[in-house]
Amino acid sequence: MKLDVKLCKKLREFELMAEFSVDSCCVGFMGPSGSGKSMLLKCIAGIETPDSGRIMLGDRILFDSEKKINLPPRKRNVGYLFQNYALFPNMTVEKNIQSGLKAAGIEKKEREKRTMQMLQLFRLEQIRDCKPDRISGGQKQRTALARMLVCRPEAILMDEPCSALDEELREYLQKELGQLLLQFDCPSILVSHDSNEVRMLCKERYRMKAGHLLEKEKE
Repeated sequence: MKLDVKLCKKLREFELMAEFSVDSCCVGFMGPSGSGKSMLLKCIAGIETPDSGRIMLGDRILFDSEKKINLPPRKRNVGYLFQNYALFPNMTVEKNIQSGLKAAGIEKKEREKRTMQMLQLFRLEQIRDCKPDRISGGQKQRTALARMLVCRPEAILMDEPCSALDEELREYLQKELGQLLLQFDCPSILVSHDSNEVRMLCKERYRMKAGHLLEKEKE
């Protein structure tokens, strides 16, 4: 599976312009706040619409301005991990994980099977009945990751996944996240202002400034 991105979007401060490809690995985008990193993810996910360009995932067209194709987020099969995790506060950990499957129309037996697999993979069994306000930052992150991955996305997008954690927990979960990404054979994109985090998790890295890719680094 390959993700090909070429897009342009006019923002108030600058014009976001990006062209790159991601194979079955994790590619990182580094840069200060306001450089266009999160907007880039939102365009790929379908939350925002580029002014022009083309986004391909495998042989599927997610967006093509010339052909006037713009698939809604629910049809892109792209997993998005938001910076604040965006968990449903009124749902338990288990129900949060199940929510995407239910929206996709997956039958109850299969939902329960996949959810149990995620609870075990992320070591969340003991807090499955807790709501987000009763769990730690690390547990919230793992719940959000489980909710994203239970739907078996064809691409993974992560927006500052460790920024809300203290330093000790951040280092632990960065290592855990790196091991997890190796298990999923799909394109992954990580955006962060933390260059150490990007270097730890990503084989290829881009620097961004004012909506432009400045340089590319490789291991």
